[in-house]
Amino acid sequence: MASGSSPAQRFVLFQALYRASQSGENNWDQVVALLSKGQRTAQRAQLDELAEQFASGQRIVLDELREGGMFTSWELQFMQLGLAVGNLAKIYLRLAEHYRLQSEFRRSVRRHLWAPVLVIVICALGLPLLLLSRDLATMPQAITLAIAGLLPLGVAYGMLLVAQYSSGFRRRCLAVAYRLPALGSALAQYQSYHYMNHLADCISADFSLPQALKQSARRLPDAPVNNRYFKLASDVESGERFSSALLRSGILNGVVMPPASEMRDAKQVPALLGLAIHRSCEEQLVFWAGWLPWLLLGLLPYIVVLNALFLGR
Repeated sequence: MASGSSPAQRFVLFQALYRASQSGENNWDQVVALLSKGQRTAQRAQLDELAEQFASGQRIVLDELREGGMFTSWELQFMQLGLAVGNLAKIYLRLAEHYRLQSEFRRSVRRHLWAPVLVIVICALGLPLLLLSRDLATMPQAITLAIAGLLPLGVAYGMLLVAQYSSGFRRRCLAVAYRLPALGSALAQYQSYHYMNHLADCISADFSLPQALKQSARRLPDAPVNNRYFKLASDVESGERFSSALLRSGILNGVVMPPASEMRDAKQVPALLGLAIHRSCEEQLVFWAGWLPWLLLGLLPYIVVLNALFLGR
């Protein structure tokens, strides 16, 4: 995410870009779309030098956008895929949906956060006050115990603020989250949602299957699980059936598959799988938004032990 911009602001941005693309007001993406179309035409005609000139023109425009700081590198990768398949407007909608889900997740977490935070604050302040009321601690000692009890809560809040403005710190936190058993699976599933949507777009644009698999893997946000998508492309290119390689990859783990009757058209399969993964991701979002805040109650033993150690002294 661009520094200082919230998911809600990014949602509004991509919604506005979609409306502009539909009304013909978004001039820069029309320029790049024409360059992309020229590149594809030159490649079909085997005019490699001309195709490279068109590609260079696209890179110049996209580099200017990157240096302008309005878009993140992974957003630009999504947009490059949209240009390659000739449907940038759909990418705008997908990015808007991504930030809608992220904004909704944050609101839900904040809504569920007050109760565990209240419990922590009551315990962190209540135990030192209890010791003070029974003359087991002086006022300065009670204040010190209260501050020490609330310190981890303050550190957690500070880390959230740093993550909001530091993309490097955010990436490191995300890498740790991917290693957590259940949460990591939910994050990997959301990455697969992006992948399936990319694959559906490439197949609809008549890319060959190996090319579609490679392009879909290349245009994903950085994540520890991205190797599975490149391996899938490699396995299919080596001659393995797409269906068997996909099932073996683990990309569809935990996804309720659509009925077989709906998947008779091979071109529609990635889009249908993308919808199935999206439904599963929304369920995961509701679950984790409700339960993550309660993990703060893990601070209660720390607060109790802190006060017990003081008594032991």
